[in-house]
Amino acid sequence: MRWFSSPLRDCAFPRDISVSRSRVFIYLGLAVTLLLLSYQLILDQAPIIGTNWTTGQGISVAGDNDHVVSDPTQPAEKELVLAAMQASNMSWVEEYLSDWKVNIYRADAKDGDVGLTVPVNKGNEAMHFLIPIVLFTISYIVDRYRSLPEVSVFLHGGRYQWHVDNPLYDSVISISHLNFDFVQEAGYVNLRCAWSVGCPRELEPARYLRERPDDKGHPTAVEYPDRFMELFPRAEVPEVVGTPCCSQFALSKTKIYEQSLERYVRLQRWLMETDLEAGISGRILEYSWHSGSSPFALISG
Repeated sequence: MRWFSSPLRDCAFPRDISVSRSRVFIYLGLAVTLLLLSYQLILDQAPIIGTNWTTGQGISVAGDNDHVVSDPTQPAEKELVLAAMQASNMSWVEEYLSDWKVNIYRADAKDGDVGLTVPVNKGNEAMHFLIPIVLFTISYIVDRYRSLPEVSVFLHGGRYQWHVDNPLYDSVISISHLNFDFVQEAGYVNLRCAWSVGCPRELEPARYLRERPDDKGHPTAVEYPDRFMELFPRAEVPEVVGTPCCSQFALSKTKIYEQSLERYVRLQRWLMETDLEAGISGRILEYSWHSGSSPFALISG
């Protein structure tokens, strides 16, 4: 028996659920918007909502007219080095990081094209998209060894990357808040602090050298011991290698100058001439910065 029967009782309940759900979605949307705006205000960044993106290719390379904005908290010179393709839209750099001198290396640039590119072995000319990111780093150092800035920062060409270490995956935020004093003190600073992917134990070179396991699922680990000895013949093969991915870091001029130009030329030549796949050769060098005989030292903690 229904003590409080009503002709509207059975049809009103579903409608109440629909209204409640709509209100929940509205409140969630407002909360997310407020959080994003608060995050941008805290970091003193331009709002990301309604950004006016251009469709052109943006700037291609820093020219002689580029200037550096004087800031007593930053070194006198700072430069960005970015790896991109000809079709990459790099306008975000000019729009948000205009106080930096910019060097954009375009992997697929052909002879006669304006801008910077990397040398590629003739046998791999059709494989520009497989060029390891680290080759851009070495090529920049070789090109600019006698005219380096105080701080060089190496990035992928896209503004948003899954491995960028902030909640919005935004390279602009990471670069805008880079601690230049720490870069000068440490020499080499990986822009990724998170341990996931690469830390604390990515490779075990000494064990692989001793046991020679047939690990088809991890070709980098299999190749690493022998290639490490090629690159650094005077260094002891390490027991464990762990370093944050993914080839985005800052270098001081002092740290780069700890190695000779000839040393970097040899590394560049190895990357160009190795019979390894580009992904494997790039990772081998990426996981070799920790060595005392390599160009840079890994900063732990």
